[in-house]
Amino acid sequence: MLLLTGLCHGYKVNKRIVGQNEFVDHLILLEVQDLNQYGIAETKTASIKLAKADIENGVQHQYDALKGKSVSVPVRVGPWASKAGNAGFDYWISGDRKPVNMQIRQQVAAAS
Repeated sequence: MLLLTGLCHGYKVNKRIVGQNEFVDHLILLEVQDLNQYGIAETKTASIKLAKADIENGVQHQYDALKGKSVSVPVRVGPWASKAGNAGFDYWISGDRKPVNMQIRQQVAAAS
């Protein structure tokens, strides 16, 4: 499991058509910082897919309530390949599906 951290933009439904087939993706959108090929920081929107069971369990509502806040989302990476020779990966929500509370601890000063 990986944690993807960024600014939450909530839940979105995305419909797409491939050939004769229509697909409906249920997504959590997360604004993340990444470095491009030149080492320059870029802001990107990552989409994290939700399974049908996640929608039935209301997982999307947790993230809609966190719009505009920084969150860490547990994800797994799902690789794919198409018959046309394309390949890539998708992020899928993972673990207990809940946002992870990440806190950075302050260093304790050494005793003298």
